[in-house]
Amino acid sequence: MKPIPDIHIGEEIKSRFDKSGLTQKEFGSRIGMPQQNVSRVFNGESIDTKRLVAVSRALNFNFFELYASIDYHEVHTEGDYSPASDSGDISVLVGDAVLAERVRLLEKIIAEKEERISDLKERISDLRAK
Repeated sequence: MKPIPDIHIGEEIKSRFDKSGLTQKEFGSRIGMPQQNVSRVFNGESIDTKRLVAVSRALNFNFFELYASIDYHEVHTEGDYSPASDSGDISVLVGDAVLAERVRLLEKIIAEKEERISDLKERISDLRAK
């Protein structure tokens, strides 16, 4: 088993912010925070869930995926922690939300492909009729 990776969320946010082209004032406005407090987000090792949702929207990146990619079967922590024993575990809830979004996107792609296949079958049928 491998240990849970440390994720310094502030550094991850700062990295995405630097690529965004936003000013600190614009970013602060989008996340509901004064410009002078934005550096606290960049320096923070953790962040409130509601704030992370706002940051994700402002920077058009799902920061929850950084946490959701952790496989509980591949990691170990100190103590006898079992995610199954903690049904309110936020990482499980966020992981479920990420998976639900991925399922929704895949269902959309499948529907588009099925429509394309139907159109192509119709075109083939029309060409055979000529």
